[in-house]
Amino acid sequence: MLDKIVLWIPIDASLVDTSDDGRYSIYNFDLLDLGLKVGSHDVFKDEEGNVRTQVLHHAWSKIPTSHTKMSFKLFHEGYNHPFVELKCSPAKIMQGHNVYGTDWIEEGAVEMLGYFAESEPTLYGMCHIGGTEVKLLDATYAFRFKDDREAEKVRELLRNVSTQHIRKSTKESSFKNTVYFGSERGKRYKRKAYVKGTEFKEQLEEQIKLAKANDLCAQRVVKVMSCPELQKWATGLLRFETGITAYVMKEQGIPTNLFELIRYQRANPTLLQDQWLKANHQLFKAFEGTNVKVSDHETVFKNILAVHKIVSTEKKVCTRKVDELMKFYLLLESDRNLVKQQYSAKRYLNLSADLIDIGFSPSVLQRLHENPLKNTDHITVYAQLLKSFKKEIPAGTVSDRKARNIEKFYYDLERFGFEEMKAKYKKSQFSNLVASLIKCGYSKVYLQNLHVQSVNNVIPFINMFEMKFDQQLPENFVEPVSTFNKRQLKLVS
Repeated sequence: MLDKIVLWIPIDASLVDTSDDGRYSIYNFDLLDLGLKVGSHDVFKDEEGNVRTQVLHHAWSKIPTSHTKMSFKLFHEGYNHPFVELKCSPAKIMQGHNVYGTDWIEEGAVEMLGYFAESEPTLYGMCHIGGTEVKLLDATYAFRFKDDREAEKVRELLRNVSTQHIRKSTKESSFKNTVYFGSERGKRYKRKAYVKGTEFKEQLEEQIKLAKANDLCAQRVVKVMSCPELQKWATGLLRFETGITAYVMKEQGIPTNLFELIRYQRANPTLLQDQWLKANHQLFKAFEGTNVKVSDHETVFKNILAVHKIVSTEKKVCTRKVDELMKFYLLLESDRNLVKQQYSAKRYLNLSADLIDIGFSPSVLQRLHENPLKNTDHITVYAQLLKSFKKEIPAGTVSDRKARNIEKFYYDLERFGFEEMKAKYKKSQFSNLVASLIKCGYSKVYLQNLHVQSVNNVIPFINMFEMKFDQQLPENFVEPVSTFNKRQLKLVS
């Protein structure tokens, strides 16, 4: 669904002057003559005590439509060519709601231009309508859950998501119903997710207040939004809204001139869907894999072992214990006191007993450090240790050491959290361990929320994000037609 359009309409070039320092202004123009809402950046009293103003500007204003109002502002001077900015949700001004709506740009844009022409005919006449630029399109599609409560739980999981090119949301306290991904000022895409049912209820309450204050637009909107079928459709929707900027459209060779873009969309009807999928590909990739919480530690290990067990293909000799005993022997020979500092009393006695078993007497071990040159040479000692403690591993033996290390990492994620564990590891090491768990079927989203689930006992409801574009609209949906197209009014000469 097309949920927002931002249009920049240039003032006709024949009315614009450029100063030597590169600033633009409109010929013989007084902002106050347009009857717009005007503010000033400089207010002062002259020598006679009269209030004077300088540097006037047009403040953001509202244009009434058949339903909700449309925002507009005239930027009449500065280092940019003068222009008028229009922005609104085309679905809201044509339908009175944006629970669902059309993907087509044309009808919404014509509706915006038509109401601009009717409301501000003088300013409209100063504009070069054919040069209208599209600066932003909001494409919005939703996943449906059982109810708003379930959708809200999934929304909370999204607060911990970060993946390639998409940062973790940091606006939890300010925007209770909305999760932002990356920067709101991103020059390519602007991403966010929210529960539509929650937003719908808040918007309806706001419109009811305006309606009671005799706002005619709000009264029409309340009538639309009070429809039980519409309210039912909004329930359980988790919406992902993506702002598509003019910058990214130009990068891809998509025209940003409004009328060229309309023709382009006629030839490419899935334009918004394609851009939405491209913008959110990495985000949804993070959900691939299981999201069902497994609290049974035995099951977790079985999942990991099934993927990461190491099976020897030939006979091997394990010298782990031999090497440990040799290290212990060398420490006894160099500094007996240091040995007792590095080993617990129990471990010290066990290693000493192993050396005694192969022929070293207790008295010899106690005097190893006194005259190392008279001791048995190291090669002979190692050979004795190898003969007694080497372990032969036959072909086909399964090693679970790697699986155990990955299992430990899993439980550390559960205990300390994704971000804290990320800080404890080198970047490459952490990425490899996360990748190892993803290979076992655990999605990145699941791992990023493992600590939250452990603390709050929150069970994710998502098995997989599967966007169903053919289920975004009710069966009785009729494509809206602009009021001005119905009148067959010509907006561009």
